[in-house]
Amino acid sequence: MKNIGFAAVAALLSVGAAHAEWAPDGPIKVLIGFKAGGGADSLARLLAEDIQAREGWNLIPVNVDGSGGAIMARELKDARPDGLTIGVGITDTFGYGLLAVRDPGYAADDFDFLATIAGTQIAVVAKADRGWQNLGDVIQDARNGKTISFGAMTPRLADGAYYIGKANDVDFSIVSNFSGGQDVLNAISAGDVDIGWVAGPQKAGVQSGDLVNLANGEDLPLEMSPDAQKLGDLGVDFHFGTTFLALAPADLPADAKAALSDAIIGAVEDPDSKVSTFIQRLFVPKTMGADAARDYVDAERQDAQNLLDATAE
Repeated sequence: MKNIGFAAVAALLSVGAAHAEWAPDGPIKVLIGFKAGGGADSLARLLAEDIQAREGWNLIPVNVDGSGGAIMARELKDARPDGLTIGVGITDTFGYGLLAVRDPGYAADDFDFLATIAGTQIAVVAKADRGWQNLGDVIQDARNGKTISFGAMTPRLADGAYYIGKANDVDFSIVSNFSGGQDVLNAISAGDVDIGWVAGPQKAGVQSGDLVNLANGEDLPLEMSPDAQKLGDLGVDFHFGTTFLALAPADLPADAKAALSDAIIGAVEDPDSKVSTFIQRLFVPKTMGADAARDYVDAERQDAQNLLDATAE
């Protein structure tokens, strides 16, 4: 038994040494699945900056936006699996996005998931001066004949808005031509929509009292509004948060995969890093290594299938 234990320890040490010895033999291109200037873009760029400072690697962020991250995914899957091209996107792209499009041009098995990075703080948001305390108040107004416009930035969230209405016998006017949560928040603030999904940028407005989180779209309490109404109280057994993650083309060598995963998680979990500070301001930390990240994406894809089935009934 002692010999077996020693051999196991030696094997672990040799693997760890191999992981520690891997380094890219050129610059790492970081494909960002969203447009420049948004929350996802800022998170990815700060992550790249922190990894570069910590590891001494050269990381080059490149925006490949469009179709909710699908364009980035299609480009990434065709890259060489050598650790020199990785992507930063969201779980929606590899869950709902795979199921809702007839031919997305990629599959979950086309990628090695490196790590999850952060989670959203998604809620149904309104201006506080509208007088609504929770989403139930909005639903009651809709039942009384008031037309309620509901902003959504992804097809999944548009389906979510539709299902909330369906479960409560109301028809929202769903507006889904937004490119991100900040765009929805701007529309709410301007009075262009009554309520909408926002995934973190509402924090300052909620804290100042100008905005209210009418309902929590996450599976855990919102840090900024821990008592926000649960969707389950309204007959909705789905959650609509998303998770930022890093990934690479499939068949990445094990040492490169481990080194990249460790570098990403190390940067995010460093309380002094720029990306950690940014996440604490807009999102919540949510780090999982490669195997757990794949399991998480698979579970989200099943949830997406359940939502698609529920909205089709």
